[in-house]
Amino acid sequence: MAGIIAPSGGNQPFIDCNGQLNDDQLLGIFVNFSASLDVLEKDLHSAIRAHNFRSLSTEEQVKVDTFLVYVNSTLFWMYLKLQGCDLSKHYILHDLRRAREMLAREKQTNSSKAAPRLDIAASKRFIAAGMHTRFVDMEGVMVTEAQYTRSLTEASGSNLQQTI
Repeated sequence: MAGIIAPSGGNQPFIDCNGQLNDDQLLGIFVNFSASLDVLEKDLHSAIRAHNFRSLSTEEQVKVDTFLVYVNSTLFWMYLKLQGCDLSKHYILHDLRRAREMLAREKQTNSSKAAPRLDIAASKRFIAAGMHTRFVDMEGVMVTEAQYTRSLTEASGSNLQQTI
């Protein structure tokens, strides 16, 4: 048997019986890693330029600062991982977790700003317009007072005609 395929199938590389990747697969992994680092470097340079831009609002500055903290921590984590360090108890995990929480909090803040808001002035107008209308419960149905009196007069008028 020349090799085995990882049980998860799909995107897992082909591993030979010694548990090693062949040269083409290893080269593909390195090319992918290099491309990912290039994208990360480009994003980091954009964020640094934005950070130095003085006319950012406080909200935008918080976004940029949080992104820079996350990218910096991620790059350091990648460096330590490539050096073979045991990261299970390393402080960088705390920094990454804190940066993720800050990003989630910022996202939650922005989503709450986009949430629908009650138009208080319109609500007051609706309430004021409805205040002059009185409703009466007529056999389980809510009707206006005018409709109720009209139905009473119609009912009493039909009762008078039936008696004649």
